[in-house]
Amino acid sequence: MGERVRKGIGAGAVVALCILIGKIIGAAYKIPLVNILGAEGTGNYQLIFPVYAAAIAFTSGSSGIIISRNVAARRADGSIRDEAGSCILYTLIVSVAAAAAICLFSGTISNLQGNADIRYCYFIIAPSVVFVGMGACLKGIFSGEGRVAFPAVCQLLEQGVKAAAGIILAYVFRDKSIMYGVMGAVAGVSISELVSLAACTVFYISEKERYPLSLQLKKDFFKENKFITAHGILLPLSSLADSMIIVKLLNAFGYGNARAMYGIMTGSVNTIINMPVVIALSAALTIIPAVSYNYALCNAENIKERSGKCVKYVFFITCACFFGIYILSEDIVGILFSSLSEKELELAAVLMRISSVNVITASLSGVYGSILQAVDGSGVCLKYTALFCALRVAVMIFLTYEISIAGAALSWVLYYSASAFTGMAYHAKFLGKDGQLVKNNGKIFLCGVIMCMAVLPLKLMENMYIRLSVSVIVGAVVYFAAAFILKVFERRDIKNNVFGRIYGSDAAKRREKWRN
Repeated sequence: MGERVRKGIGAGAVVALCILIGKIIGAAYKIPLVNILGAEGTGNYQLIFPVYAAAIAFTSGSSGIIISRNVAARRADGSIRDEAGSCILYTLIVSVAAAAAICLFSGTISNLQGNADIRYCYFIIAPSVVFVGMGACLKGIFSGEGRVAFPAVCQLLEQGVKAAAGIILAYVFRDKSIMYGVMGAVAGVSISELVSLAACTVFYISEKERYPLSLQLKKDFFKENKFITAHGILLPLSSLADSMIIVKLLNAFGYGNARAMYGIMTGSVNTIINMPVVIALSAALTIIPAVSYNYALCNAENIKERSGKCVKYVFFITCACFFGIYILSEDIVGILFSSLSEKELELAAVLMRISSVNVITASLSGVYGSILQAVDGSGVCLKYTALFCALRVAVMIFLTYEISIAGAALSWVLYYSASAFTGMAYHAKFLGKDGQLVKNNGKIFLCGVIMCMAVLPLKLMENMYIRLSVSVIVGAVVYFAAAFILKVFERRDIKNNVFGRIYGSDAAKRREKWRN
């Protein structure tokens, strides 16, 4: 048992460290990119990615989940069903078709977004749809087998290559024009995805005991996985709707430089907000194989314990980030995005305060959604996600008319809040209420309040750089000290962390006990 715990903590440490470093690189990469391209150039760059994200969601957004669930369940009950091979073939076919469609309709898409200049960027980004799809399938196999460390290492490699290639190419081509700089940055994304796919392929081929694949098109594949597939498409489609209408709405309502405001919200503010969110969502994806494995064994108690720990860890990370971002928003944008004008910095700080609550709600929404999908609650997720996405777009249009770009940011706050609380309610319905989790999360929130009380007086310091540095250090020390005093985590929580081993040696005994 001790050896398994050490291995689990070792793998968990690698995953957490790679995710953290990768997100730091991703955020740091956007900072010089904003300074190179400016607010308007960043707006052009950000217009590309809702289309790209929607294409990925449609072609392979659910591939990793489907395959990891299938592999984990197959390992748990020893069945011979195999959806992984079918999923890979379908992903390849649909990805190639989607990439071709992006190239074919690039002119129409760019005109709908109100900027015909970005047309050629779609030719550059289109191959990445195929690269990401194939990479997601291979990572799904690794995750389902409990090999969670390698996908995290791949993600780190991908972020590093994207940052290096994107910044270099954007800087080199920026002298020709802003649009050439944007195309250089987009090319960096395609290069990084190709490198990531190559690494996954080499790792899979080098494995002596590779997961066996039956590359056959399964007739009922989409029917069996329709809820997971549809759920993965909804959120990117909602972001795509934003890219299609926000700039036009701001122009129609007379709110100044629309592309610059869109770039500030999506390129500057969301970059910071998404750092802790993506780390949390990576934890959610890591837990899917574990939950699927125990679901195949009908082990509801272990599912509840695992998911409860995941929620607690995620809330502990995101709660501190929420309070820190809300209090220090002016200093964060002032230091990281110094190339923006004073007026643009003020707008960025306001948007960051509004969006800061998404650090918690978006993370919990992703965690609960992943857990529900792993226990065949995909239909439920699809229903409430579709409802909230439709309502968000309607609310966004109204709020944008009333309060400009801040309305678009607020619409996402309302969406993620509704999604998180609904996911929480269904989680309690399926697995039962967890009074201890509620109590622990209350303690964590209290730790955040105590941290705020310690940091607020430091805002009187004059030097922005010193103020931010001291605030982060003091806040972290106070937050962890408060968590220790309030006993948020027990010793067994640290040993048996959420990233622990997915498969135990006593699986067969527990399965037999359940059946008897």
